[in-house]
Amino acid sequence: MPDLEVAQIETIERDAWLDMYAAAPAHVAAGLGLEHQVLDDGALLISRALDNLQFNRLASLGVLSPVRQDTFDAAISAFDRAGVRNWVVHVAEGAPSLEEMCRRRGLVPHRRTWAKFVRGPDKLDVGTSLAIREIGPEAAAAFGSVAAQAYGLPPATAEWLAVVVGRPRWHCFMAFDGAVPVATGAVYVDGTSAWLGIGATLASHRGRGAQSAVLAARIQAAAHEGCTTLTTETGVPHPGESGPSYGNIQRAGFRIAYLRPNFCRP
Repeated sequence: MPDLEVAQIETIERDAWLDMYAAAPAHVAAGLGLEHQVLDDGALLISRALDNLQFNRLASLGVLSPVRQDTFDAAISAFDRAGVRNWVVHVAEGAPSLEEMCRRRGLVPHRRTWAKFVRGPDKLDVGTSLAIREIGPEAAAAFGSVAAQAYGLPPATAEWLAVVVGRPRWHCFMAFDGAVPVATGAVYVDGTSAWLGIGATLASHRGRGAQSAVLAARIQAAAHEGCTTLTTETGVPHPGESGPSYGNIQRAGFRIAYLRPNFCRP
């Protein structure tokens, strides 16, 4: 039997990313080389133009049902056909057969492990001098631009990220310094589950509480929608690294549900 909390956490993240890929305009998907597939209970996400693990991964496989060897092999073959160099296979808690398959295929743990976080809908009170607002399609372009700049992604990615604004199941927020947008965050809602992502702040405005405030706004939005399980993730910092996201998430009342190693080619 699958662990129900793990299954809920993985499924909402998987579905949010699949929806994001499906929403990409055709010309953006072609330019970024986007591909996505549902493989049994997992999601295969590929971007040939973005050399970034966020956009090239096999996620959630083996959480709801045992991993099939042919499904795993098909995912690896898809990465190879796409010519993607840097990709990972997430091995969620409760999927030991997937780790065994990874090791038999010669994959090794990536240097960056991700922490999966969870919390309930309790209200979070934080303070910031920035204004936090939920936005609609009129601010979609600004949302995509700020997120892409903050993540160091190419301009085409801005147009892609912008499409989630106003999309069903999504609530998007921005922090403003006066009239200037400086930070973003989104929450994807499905039933009683919510996934928080696209949290980004321009370098010029880091350290001013933007992400904590945007987290609080997203938590409130999820609670308003009736969500009881809120989840997000970030990389576990190495010794000596600052890990601001890792700290911000825990200060917002999230607990670590489990650590999720990533397997890759040596």
